[in-house]
Order: sequence, then C-alpha cells, then structure tokens
Amino acid sequence: MAAEQAEHPVGDAHTGQPAGDHGDPQLINPSGPMFLWTLGTFLVMALVLKRIAWKPILEGLDKRETFLRESVDNAQKVEEELGAIESKRTEIISDADEKAKNIVSQARRAGIEAERVIKEKAKEEAGILLDNAQREINSAQEKAAATLKQESINSAIGLAGKLIQQNLDTEQNRQLTDNLIDKI
Repeated sequence: MAAEQAEHPVGDAHTGQPAGDHGDPQLINPSGPMFLWTLGTFLVMALVLKRIAWKPILEGLDKRETFLRESVDNAQKVEEELGAIESKRTEIISDADEKAKNIVSQARRAGIEAERVIKEKAKEEAGILLDNAQREINSAQEKAAATLKQESINSAIGLAGKLIQQNLDTEQNRQLTDNLIDKI
C-alpha cells in the first residue's frame, strides 16, 4: 500500500483510491458540450447580473464617490471658514484688548483729573469756610467791642452820675467821661 501511495501521491483518504478515480470521469475531464453549457450559463448570468445588479452597484458606487468628494470639498470649505473665523476671533480679541487698555488708560486719566478737581474744590471750600469763619470772628469781635463799648459807656455814665452827685462840676465830669471813653 505504501508503494501505491508513492505512485499516486495525492489520493482519497476515505477510500484509499487515487484522486480523480471516483468513477465519474466527467468532473475532471469535461466534454465539449459540458464546456459550452457552462460557458453559456456564465455569459447569461453575467448579462443578467450586468443589467440587474452591476448597474445599481456602479450607480451606488458613483453616488458614494460623489458624496465623498462633496464631503471632502465641504470639509475643506469648513476648514477654510474655521481659519477665517479663528483669524477674525483673534482680531476681535486683539481689538477688544486694545479698547480695554484705552478704557483703563482713560479711566486713570479721568481719575487723576477728578482727584485734581476735587482737591481744588476742597481748597476753595476750605478757603471759603476760612473766610466765613474769619468774618464771623471779626463780626463777633465787633459785636463784642460794641457791646463792651456800650457797657463801658453805661458804666461811665453811671460813674459820672455818681460823680455828679458828689461833685457838681460839669466840666470836670465831661473831661473824666471823655478820658474814660478814649481809654475804652
């Protein structure tokens, strides 16, 4: 048996017979009509598939290719738009930053100016208050002096009256009264 297997290297493992020795010579050695029938069936199936399946498959592939191209084009457009939006965003942020710096700078200048104005107004108001206080003091001093003068005159007249009662010389009384008034 080893000798048989050596002569026929490929064989059927179940029956122990060499390959192609199945009793059906038509499978391995096709005849002319069998070849023509097979070829005809293949061509008919190819035509049927071409009309029924091949055309829709190609149309589907064309649609898919068109969709993919449009998707790529749209993706490129979106990428360009995103780039434009990003540059616009950067520009807007830069402008906003510049405006913010200007606003802060103006606010600082306004603050310094307001401080200066407030200080000037405070000095003016302090000067006005000081002038008013000085006038009030002067007015109070004048009133006090007038009151003191009036009281001095009243006292002088009272003293003069007492002197007159004691002393009936009017000329001396007048000189005394004038001297007292001048001293006050």
